[in-house]
Amino acid sequence: MHALIAAAVAALALPPAAPAVPGAPAVLSRAPGPDIGERIARITISRMKVRGPVREGVTRRVLARGIGHHPRTAMPGEIGNAVLLAHRTTYKAPFRRIGRMRAGDRVTVTAGGRTFVYRAYGKRVISPRKTSVLAPVPFRWGAAPRESVLTLISCHPPGSDRRRLVVLARLEPAAGTR
Repeated sequence: MHALIAAAVAALALPPAAPAVPGAPAVLSRAPGPDIGERIARITISRMKVRGPVREGVTRRVLARGIGHHPRTAMPGEIGNAVLLAHRTTYKAPFRRIGRMRAGDRVTVTAGGRTFVYRAYGKRVISPRKTSVLAPVPFRWGAAPRESVLTLISCHPPGSDRRRLVVLARLEPAAGTR
């Protein structure tokens, strides 16, 4: 997991974040992000029996406490790719059941006083070196994001760091905007 994180941080050069509201102008500059270790959200994933805080950062210390948000990716609810990482078998192992996720499973994230509902649409096993999973459009460096995606990443198979299991989820339209 740590090789993926180090390679991804070095390789990322992301454009400014855009708001989740379709048609709204892109954010030209982002205020300084949250501090590493700061709680930025709360997540609920029924299929995985996950309910708890999401902290900023993907350092060893943050991931030992639970789920971490990759600081060089979109925030939950923003247009782009919000990437969350967690352990599967060590520490609190919040993603121990990530392999059970299926298309259509609901992931709820509450951040900044708003609740965002995502639906899983894909699952892949990748190499730890495949940093394009962190791109604003997952797996497509250079593509312009048009939607809010949540990417969940953990080691695969359980107990090994040879591969990564990735679950992708799209933000559902807010009630009344369909």
